[in-house]
Amino acid sequence: MPSGYTFKVLVAEDEQTILEHIVEKIGYTDPSFHVIATATNGEDALELVEQHRPDVLFTDVKMPLMDGIELIRLVKKLFPEIHVVILSGFDNFTFVQQALKLGVSDYLLKPIISENLRDTLHEIKGKLEQRNMILERAIITQDLNGIHPVHSEHSALQNEMFVLHLICLGNLYRYAANELDTHSLSKIWGMLEWSQLLNDDRRSTTKWWVIDEKNDNVKFLITTTNPNQSESTVNKTLEIQKGISRFMKDAFSVTLCTHLIPVPFGELWEMSQSLRKCLGKFLVPCQSSIITFGDLPQHQDMNSYLDQVTLNAIQMLVKQRKFDQLVQELARLFEGWKQNNLTQETLERALVQIVRFIFLHLEEHNQTAVEIEARIYSIVATTNHIDTLYQDILQLIGEHLPVHQKLDSAKELYMRLEEYIRLNFTKPINVEHLANKFQFNASYISRVFKKYQGVPPLQHLISMRIQEAKRLIKEKPELDFKDISEIIGFNNQHYFSKVFRSRVGLNPSEYRDLMKSNRP
Repeated sequence: MPSGYTFKVLVAEDEQTILEHIVEKIGYTDPSFHVIATATNGEDALELVEQHRPDVLFTDVKMPLMDGIELIRLVKKLFPEIHVVILSGFDNFTFVQQALKLGVSDYLLKPIISENLRDTLHEIKGKLEQRNMILERAIITQDLNGIHPVHSEHSALQNEMFVLHLICLGNLYRYAANELDTHSLSKIWGMLEWSQLLNDDRRSTTKWWVIDEKNDNVKFLITTTNPNQSESTVNKTLEIQKGISRFMKDAFSVTLCTHLIPVPFGELWEMSQSLRKCLGKFLVPCQSSIITFGDLPQHQDMNSYLDQVTLNAIQMLVKQRKFDQLVQELARLFEGWKQNNLTQETLERALVQIVRFIFLHLEEHNQTAVEIEARIYSIVATTNHIDTLYQDILQLIGEHLPVHQKLDSAKELYMRLEEYIRLNFTKPINVEHLANKFQFNASYISRVFKKYQGVPPLQHLISMRIQEAKRLIKEKPELDFKDISEIIGFNNQHYFSKVFRSRVGLNPSEYRDLMKSNRP
């Protein structure tokens, strides 16, 4: 990031001519270092240090009233963060040793060689810039989180004007934050070349910071701005959004929320809150866009996308148990929503209302409605393409609807049950779940299944899980038994080991040892 910083320098030198020469040389070598005070003796220098708190102190060794070594010792005791450069007319190893022990930044011989001074200032400048960046980043981060920042009143930030960009990769994870791939997102953010996105170079005085937000797919990009800049905030925002989108390609949509008029430091918190609300209200899932605070899009009325006529049609199809037609009606409804670019907030509210409406009129599966709602939030948060999003939602609802028609025979029921268990044996299944799924009495389902399979459905389910466990132990010996138990559908490793031993005659570790010994 560019500097944009200026640094205060104090020079202590008892020879007036040499003093003036040093001051002139520092300003000429690097204009970002400003000499704000000079002294011709150590006592005056110490008083000026306490008064001005410079970033850098250049001091001669031999001075009246207080020599340079004593001055450095006192300055480092009072203000250890000040960088000190010793000036001396002769090369004395004893002075060098004392200076190093006191923590000086450099030791320059007089007359000062320009190249040596340039190297010294360059090294100190890098350290000061790093210090200021860390301090200012901490101040801004605290402010954006509603914490009154320490040292903010004395910071140069008080004199700056700011533009805030709230950037979201993909969709919002408001109700599905646990599904964020934190590691991958961190790598992606780290690969972004922010300097290139901002057309930044070392000559620029613009400062910028990337600040973390609560969810890892959202960050603030904050820049300082010059009120006299000819380039508008809108054009700059468009360049940033397009640059990030090009980098992401099809991996993520990129939504950037910003404001038109730069704000002072005292308004950062208020503006950040406004941008957070705007992003939450106006982000359109799976679509890259710019949301400009002060020129906001029109608010979407959910009732215009889910009217009473549509709800009446859904209610009728549910009551008549015409679930094929219900799925078709939902598909038609979703197609219209795609054309209207519903915001994530509107889409989630509408989908949740539909699910509650359907299962309320089914008068069953109350817990199922809650499970579907959780999956809706997850699908909307994690899906990158709008067609896939609606397809997944439609499939989700369809999977939880009762079987469309009664089965013709007990054998057909058994075949459906066996297929369902075979395809879903790693998921939570019990007899009540099967009864709700296939719309038959639980005892009848157990009786039919045992007639054709020889064991009740849950015994068959356990057998399939144990067979899969044996396969995993044999083919993937590096897997922990805890992982295996979770993969095959057991929530408790101890219970898994107990069931495994009762079925196989060996506990999992004994079975693994047996498999290893049988390998050629």
